[in-house]
Amino acid sequence: MFYRKPPEVQQRDLEREPTEFETQYASKPGVEPTCFEVHETWRLECDQTKCRNWMNYGEDLNCAVVCARKHENGLSLREVADRMGVSFPRISQIEHTAFKKLKGAGVFDEE
Repeated sequence: MFYRKPPEVQQRDLEREPTEFETQYASKPGVEPTCFEVHETWRLECDQTKCRNWMNYGEDLNCAVVCARKHENGLSLREVADRMGVSFPRISQIEHTAFKKLKGAGVFDEE
């Protein structure tokens, strides 16, 4: 039989603040959580500015992984530029260089 919590309990669970333990280790016993899973679950902005996935964009909880998981179909170059704090032409240059390197590596070769 499927167990469902009463609506009042569900709402209370959603509204409560996470404990420090839950913030660090998530609430799934026996599973090592990643930091971005904790941020997604509790909707907490990341404050680890030295993390390679950190970006100064609060709507995506300051995490590039959260951003990628949230926007399954990707972002436009302008949206990427906004999130990364650089100009659109610079993002376009980076994209062009990346495709050039991939083409040189034979990624786009047809068999």
